[in-house]
Amino acid sequence: MRKREKLLWILYAGFLVLLFLLSSTNLIIKEREQEIYRLSVIIEDSRDDNYVNFRKGMDQAAMEQNADVSFITLYEKDNRKQQMELILREEQDGAGALVVSPVDENEVIQAISGGRIQVPLVLLNTELTGGEIEAVISPDYYEMGKLLAKKVVERHDSTLPVYLFGEPQDNRTSGRFEAGIRSVLEAQGYRVTLFEHRNEQDYRRTIEELVYPGCRDAVIIALDPGSLSETAAILWDSSVYASYVKGLYGRGTTLSVLNDLDRGMIRGICVTDDFAAGYQSVQNAVNLMKNRRVQKQVNLESYYIEKEDLRRPEYEKMLYPIE
Repeated sequence: MRKREKLLWILYAGFLVLLFLLSSTNLIIKEREQEIYRLSVIIEDSRDDNYVNFRKGMDQAAMEQNADVSFITLYEKDNRKQQMELILREEQDGAGALVVSPVDENEVIQAISGGRIQVPLVLLNTELTGGEIEAVISPDYYEMGKLLAKKVVERHDSTLPVYLFGEPQDNRTSGRFEAGIRSVLEAQGYRVTLFEHRNEQDYRRTIEELVYPGCRDAVIIALDPGSLSETAAILWDSSVYASYVKGLYGRGTTLSVLNDLDRGMIRGICVTDDFAAGYQSVQNAVNLMKNRRVQKQVNLESYYIEKEDLRRPEYEKMLYPIE
């Protein structure tokens, strides 16, 4: 009996040791290591003001997809040479995929076709298509411009001149937006004039000329979020200027744009779901690294909103997303 008892105790002790090894070490059952998918997002701007909601969506997808995402801005806005250097640097440093909002679309295409970019590439804010393009996520800026212009037609008579405020167009985004606006307004007999922002006083000087010596009213449409915020700030500083601008319109979801819309400096804006764009860009990049098929062209829907729409649940959720 003593031998049997000893044997039982030995077996029991061995069983306990086995349980300990199974539960607290990987000597017997090794845990499967999760692969980390490294990718880089390179935008066309030197600041990320226009990408706040995009980054929230990007971070959400990165957490779910086990991705390590680097978000990279340029040292100088719209510097195509610098952007291409960063693209090649990130690929060389081990990025498995790239998400790029291109400064120069043609240069990116040439880099792909010439074999300079060999990792999967997801493009933002462009309508490029073709066999070499693996994935594109972008609003239709031409249709966005038409949508905004139709709202201007509903609210303002064609006797009012329409001023377009925008940066010199080194990329095609604002150009397509402008073309959509012009297609509607000019067909309805509106007089449309473009004023490019080449120094700090350009917009202020143009608005001042409405007051003196002209004493005339106008509608202003900003072609980019930066121009929209700057124009709203000028109108906020002077109630006299604001009285001659019968409506300020534009596009963007930056916090400054939304605040100016809320306080009435901006009459209406076109927006897209930037959170969804950020989420899908990372998801597509990871799927391409896994050699999975993705939707080649994702067209983001555009929405026109005014001050009262900011409190509507569907827009509030889109404009102020919680991760």
